[in-house]
Amino acid sequence: MNKFFLYVFFAMLFVFTNCKKDIGQIDYTATGFPQSVGKIIKLKCATSGCHNDLSKDAAGGLSLETWDKMFLGTRTGAVVIPYRPDFSTLLYYTNSYDEFGKIHLIPKMPSGSESLSNSEIKILYDWILAGAPNTQGFIKFSDNQKKTKLYAVNKGCDVVTIIDSESGLAIRYIDVGISPINIEAPVMVKVSPDNLYWYVIFYSGTVIQKFRTSDNSYVGSINIGAGIWTSLTISSDSKKAFVSDIQFNGQIVYVDLENMAVLTNYQTGLQDPYDLCIDNANNILYAAPQTGNYIYKINITNTLSPVISEISMETATPVNYSSSLDPYSILLSDDGTKYFVACRTSTELRILQTSNDSLLATIPIGTNASQMILSKTTPYLFLSCEGTGSTKKSAIYIINHQTNSFVSSVYAGPDSRGIALDEKNKKLYVANRNISTDGTAAHHESVCSGKNGYLTIIDLNTLQLFQGYKTEVSVDPYGIGIMH
Repeated sequence: MNKFFLYVFFAMLFVFTNCKKDIGQIDYTATGFPQSVGKIIKLKCATSGCHNDLSKDAAGGLSLETWDKMFLGTRTGAVVIPYRPDFSTLLYYTNSYDEFGKIHLIPKMPSGSESLSNSEIKILYDWILAGAPNTQGFIKFSDNQKKTKLYAVNKGCDVVTIIDSESGLAIRYIDVGISPINIEAPVMVKVSPDNLYWYVIFYSGTVIQKFRTSDNSYVGSINIGAGIWTSLTISSDSKKAFVSDIQFNGQIVYVDLENMAVLTNYQTGLQDPYDLCIDNANNILYAAPQTGNYIYKINITNTLSPVISEISMETATPVNYSSSLDPYSILLSDDGTKYFVACRTSTELRILQTSNDSLLATIPIGTNASQMILSKTTPYLFLSCEGTGSTKKSAIYIINHQTNSFVSSVYAGPDSRGIALDEKNKKLYVANRNISTDGTAAHHESVCSGKNGYLTIIDLNTLQLFQGYKTEVSVDPYGIGIMH
């Protein structure tokens, strides 16, 4: 009898120890996560009632069943940004330790269970810092160098948010600026026509910065000196650029992008040159001076000896330097036959003929006109108006640039400013600064001071807002560039 019980005891001990061994050797890499990461996420996050496939709709739309599903994000955007644990909400909701970041959001995850330990958070932190690779070492979006991407400058945070056009999610955050202390306020990002580089200028900076589109690696900076820099336009051959300084005695700087050098300054009493555009032949440069009833038309056939003309936008009315129309943004048609000027004080879009600068049409628009863009596949010009106050909402105005007529306006979010066209996918991306007091509450805190903004999309087929898309980005997304 005793022998029988000893036999049963050792049999049970054998089963128990082997079960423990089996549990310890569960292969979590089948989820696509590295073993140590997969163990945390599978056992504590992708569980019933939380972030598995069956429960995700009640959990922000996020499934953590697999590495691939994690990168589909939530209803408000990405949860993991490769290389940037400081911008990854996966950490915001799980981290309780200041050494891994000061943002600790609630409800703390895993919900209803013990918080993740310091060692577990370190595993997640180090993994994201290394790019959040899968079991094969592949880093998400590293293979989309030649795919359409958008670049949003965040004026309040000295970062550029890179957006994947296919998913609409933030895929990278790139630090910009040269000051380790002060916010330099990036205001414009432009992708060169050859799609090889993207460039950033700063409202409170002294440089143009150059990055590769292939991997977002930093190339270098061009020192353009002190100024209040607002606009950057690049020549059609991607070799030269012009940058505007909107001070009262402003300037336009002519830059060699290949050799990273300033060639000359156009500083002949230019008053508030805010926005710039250049014709396809690289012979005429246009500038909107922000105050008055005129624009600058600059012949740069000889780039080192420009001929500057002041063109009144009012028929039979001389140039007026006092506040009146107050042109803020300027854009040329693709065929070069006309140009469009958005005027803030008169709240109108003026359309002029390039051959003789005669006025073709005047179209009423909203308050605080900001940026314009022309579609190549539709007859539309899109114009963002930031609006002021709760009774004057921001809007995207849609103009038929072939018939010079108003089509409609669409509310895309609070303080809409930056816009970019993804013609291939028939989308207009809108950057909503979200800085007004009556704007939308941000989904989560920011690593910078201020309230996060977000992107929305207008469908070019319907000219209506895409429902269900609103991806949050960092503070004050001011402008957008696009790589086609």
